[in-house]
Amino acid sequence: MEPSVRIVTGLPAGLERDAAALYWEAFGAKLGRLLGPEARATDFFAATINPSRVVAALSADGTLLGIAAFKHGGQGFSHAGFRELYQHYGLSAFWRAIPLEMLERTPPEDTLQMDGICVAAHARGRGVGSMLFQALFTLVKEHGLSRITLDVIDTNPRAKALYERLGFQAVSEESTGPLRPLLGFKSATKMIRDV
Repeated sequence: MEPSVRIVTGLPAGLERDAAALYWEAFGAKLGRLLGPEARATDFFAATINPSRVVAALSADGTLLGIAAFKHGGQGFSHAGFRELYQHYGLSAFWRAIPLEMLERTPPEDTLQMDGICVAAHARGRGVGSMLFQALFTLVKEHGLSRITLDVIDTNPRAKALYERLGFQAVSEESTGPLRPLLGFKSATKMIRDV
């Protein structure tokens, strides 16, 4: 693990655009058809990030190295509703809203739902992702929750293998059905880890 990495709960002010760019780098392939192009999506996420639902990894000089976004208590990584979607996407918000709503997950009260984890390319292989996961596991315990859950898409078997090594177990699989061409993947596996 990298000794110069600092983990903080809550995204520090001024890092919203960096976090949005990092999130898009990790999830743009999954969300690109719904929220692209990249510049618009980055603007959208930078404007709608909920800083309290981010665990951030920072370098000694405050550079953002990675984030773990999560949902609990009805709040997730983005606080966007239809109004914000319309502000950024205009009339196309109407067709975007339906598939986005279908991707929405509401975890049980005793569960923290991961909205995504991403590490900057230059910081990979330094233990940043592991530090972010450990911080999430600690957060779950501190809030008296009993488990953490995430969804991993079928086109990302390396991530699924990592989550299994971290103790997550697959509990169900959900097909994207007719949304497959729009989303670019055919199914997502729900994984849970008791903490």
